[in-house]
This record gives sequence, C-alpha cells and structure tokens, in this order.
Amino acid sequence: MPKLVVISTEMKDRTFELSEDKITIGRLPDNQIRLEDNAVSSHHSVLSRKGEDYVLRDLNSTNGTRVNGQRIVEMRLYHGDVVNVGHLQLQYFSRPQTAPQPLPSPLKKTVDLSNLSSSGVRKTSFGSASPFARKGQGKYKKVLQGSLIFLGVVFVAFLVYSLIKIFQT
Repeated sequence: MPKLVVISTEMKDRTFELSEDKITIGRLPDNQIRLEDNAVSSHHSVLSRKGEDYVLRDLNSTNGTRVNGQRIVEMRLYHGDVVNVGHLQLQYFSRPQTAPQPLPSPLKKTVDLSNLSSSGVRKTSFGSASPFARKGQGKYKKVLQGSLIFLGVVFVAFLVYSLIKIFQT
C-alpha cells in the first residue's frame, strides 16, 4: 500500500497510509493528512489515486509544494520521491519495503588453462590493431622526422633570404 513517511526532524518517521482515492493535505483538522506546521496552508495540496500511484496537486498554497526540490502545480509521484510541504519533507513509497534478496549461488564452471604458458600468459598471439608503428619500424619514423626538420630549415632559410632581398631594395 502506498504511503508518505515524514523524514524531517519534526514528526520524524510518522507514516500516513494512502488508501483513499482522494487525500487532502493541510494544517486544518478536516484534512486526511494533518501537518501542524505554520508554513503549511490550511488546505495545502491533494493526492489523487491514478492506477497504483498518486498524483499530487498544489491547492494554490502560500509556500507551494515541491517534489524532489522542484516546485510543482501537479505531478505524478514515483517510488522514492521527496515531497516538501511547508517546512516538512515526506517521502513517497509506492511499493512495500522488502528485505534485499540474496544473490543466486554461482554455478560451478571449469576454466580451460591448457592454452596458457608456464608464466600464465596466453600462447595465442593477436595482431596489433594500433595505427602506430612497432618498435622495429622506428627507423622509418626517424627518417621522416629528419626529412621534416630539413624541409623546415630550408623553408626558414628561404624566408630569411627573401626578406633580406626585399629590404635591400
């Protein structure tokens, strides 16, 4: 059965079972859920059953109604939502709290270790999917770097030579 549980220090752990189709929340005694807090309006909000859950609607209260920190006019409540009415916080539970179920016992599985070497490393070799060269290909990398450096030096020398010629005229 759905319920609202007060989680604020005032009225802590007070539980309101939600069993009717329409439930009013407010400060006056004619509300099904009476919250004695000066920040709660006389008729603050109303809960309406929608299937298995409830929809919370603010009744133009002075301080508003919030769900999970967001001010609302109307909103469907989901299990675990935190409702703020005045200075009070209530948590909505739509399904019963159950003890956690134990994990299923693991099935016994055998592991084939025949393809491992004595060091525990797989014997199977896989080709590298890396786009970078291997260590054996380092000489090509050095040639490419040298060529680029040489071209850079030639370009700078040409640029300096051109500038000198321009300023001499």
